[in-house]
Amino acid sequence: MSVTTVTPVDPAAVRAAAEAALNDRLAHIDTTVTAQNDRAAAADEVRAAQAREAALAAAETAAFRTAVASGWTVAELRKAGLSVPDSVARPSKRAARITGGRGRGTDTASGRPQDTSTPAVETTADAEQTAVDESSAA
Repeated sequence: MSVTTVTPVDPAAVRAAAEAALNDRLAHIDTTVTAQNDRAAAADEVRAAQAREAALAAAETAAFRTAVASGWTVAELRKAGLSVPDSVARPSKRAARITGGRGRGTDTASGRPQDTSTPAVETTADAEQTAVDESSAA
C-alpha cells in the first residue's frame, strides 16, 4: 500500500481561486443579461415606432381624402409634388360602387346609386308611343 502525502491547504487561497473562476463565468451571465435587456428595449422602441408610423399613415390618408373631397384631383396633388397613397389614388371597389364608379348607375341629381338590378317596366302608353315612332320612321 502506498501512502499519499497530504499537504496543508490555505483555505483563503482556495476560496480566492474559486471566486475568481466564478467571477469569470458570472461576467458572461452579466453580459448576456445586458444584451437581452437591450434587445427587449429596442423591440419596445420598434413596436412604438411602428404604431406611430401607422397612426401617421392613417392621418396622411385622411388628409389626402379631405383634399380630394374638397376638389383637388389626384393628378393635381401629384403635380404639386405630393406622393399620393394608393388607397386614395385607387378607391376600393366598394367605394366605387357606393359613389357610382365611372358614372354608371348613379342618379346625377341626388348622387345616389340607381337600382339597376331589375329592368325598367314599360307602360302601355310607352309601348304605344314606341309603336307610333317606329311606324313613322319606316
